[in-house]
Amino acid sequence: MTGLELFLTASGIYPWYELGMNEYKGGGTFDDWLDSKENSQECYRDFVDSVFYEDLSNCDERANYQGVILKKQEHLKFVRKMRKIDYPVGSIEGESTRILMIYWSIHSEELLLDDYNKLPNCSKFVSGELHNSSPRKTHIFEDSSEIISTILKFQDSSGGFGGNFSHIPNLVSTYLAVSSLIITGDLDALLSIDRHKMYQFFRKLRDSQTGGFRIQLDGEVDVRAFYCVSAVASMLQIVTYELFEGIEEYIMKCCGFDGGYSGDFDGESHGGYTYCVVSGLCIIGKSSILDLNSLLYWIVQRQSGIEGGFQGRTNKLVDSCYSFWFTGLLFCVREILRIRSCSSEIQSQGVLCDFQALISFILICCQFPEGGLIDKPKKPRDLYHTCYALSGLSLAQQMNSIYSSLNKQDCIFADHIASNEKYLEMCSAYTPFYSLPISEGNVINPTDPFLNIRPDKIRASRLFLSKYPLVLTADKQVGTEGLGYKEYIENVESL
Repeated sequence: MTGLELFLTASGIYPWYELGMNEYKGGGTFDDWLDSKENSQECYRDFVDSVFYEDLSNCDERANYQGVILKKQEHLKFVRKMRKIDYPVGSIEGESTRILMIYWSIHSEELLLDDYNKLPNCSKFVSGELHNSSPRKTHIFEDSSEIISTILKFQDSSGGFGGNFSHIPNLVSTYLAVSSLIITGDLDALLSIDRHKMYQFFRKLRDSQTGGFRIQLDGEVDVRAFYCVSAVASMLQIVTYELFEGIEEYIMKCCGFDGGYSGDFDGESHGGYTYCVVSGLCIIGKSSILDLNSLLYWIVQRQSGIEGGFQGRTNKLVDSCYSFWFTGLLFCVREILRIRSCSSEIQSQGVLCDFQALISFILICCQFPEGGLIDKPKKPRDLYHTCYALSGLSLAQQMNSIYSSLNKQDCIFADHIASNEKYLEMCSAYTPFYSLPISEGNVINPTDPFLNIRPDKIRASRLFLSKYPLVLTADKQVGTEGLGYKEYIENVESL
């Protein structure tokens, strides 16, 4: 079965391309154009090639193609504007999203800034060279003081953070608040977090019936909550054995028949939920429970053989935000394979993802001309898709750099990659028109695949908080980082 057969709808074309069909081939209607082709899959492919990849497919020298650039300055202007926007008094529905807007904007900005060495560091992050120094403070945003003071006002006296002033604390807002404080680079702000109360807040949210965590008191139980607890507890170094005892049984009940994971029991496999499960398990050191073969089979089916982007669920449209969830998953898989030390477990005949095609999809199809990134063509720009499309772009560039520098003996993903040329040949065979060479001007800063924060910011916070250990349990257990994440970092630093 080909990529075309996997990802086409019954009509042979995604609805969001239908809007532009009248502008194609002299104004012919969708039905006329579809009927003019014997194969609807060929129709769809030709339309995508002509409308979105015309410049690239007509270029004789693809290796030197410079027609697509990342609009860094436009994107920076957009995220800064959105962070400072004043909402009308009547915009009550947006009150709870304040912490979301802060995180999405400052994380996007930290990836786009020019204060980080570029292309060489994509591989240096993996090899450990980025961890040779630990500055007291990393980059501080122009409005850092305002950001920090605002976030700290979201902290609840019982532990955890709400989405805005006086809002009920919940795990998603807590993850975003802690991540945002780390991103600001002001380490002293971390001491304003009551980590003892945070730990008790997590304990209260553990659901005795399902074994999972609730998003908030009396809230729903799903795997997002598990990930948020795993990530925040590791970042604040308050992980204990009792916090995650028996979590494996709950997680396995969320596994779908197809290898992916849903938000709760008996749901549909979903890219975001699957990332939450796999990344969370990797952080706390419990990834051994995963069925890697079925998981990988499900993951690799989600990349479209036409656009190069990822779909979140089976038979759904591609969406730029899934660029992060799935490249993050592949980084997790890479770490799991390192731990298991048996790449032969995966019967792969080539690379598991065409990272160049994914990069091309983001740059060609998902940039809004005036700044910001979009879900897919014909959609408006927003901070959410800007944040996660850039995060996915960062990880795709890192992974592409890793693949390009590996030889056959080093590769733990696939045992048929002998050289950079071989990798490029495989990518070209998969998506023959869309792959762009990665020009240095389009490279953005790296992000951590497990926490989605720049690695230099995480290193600084790790070393800082290690000086403030906490005794958290009745038997005097001291909180730590997640064991899996700690092992990952130690391996990175040892290379």
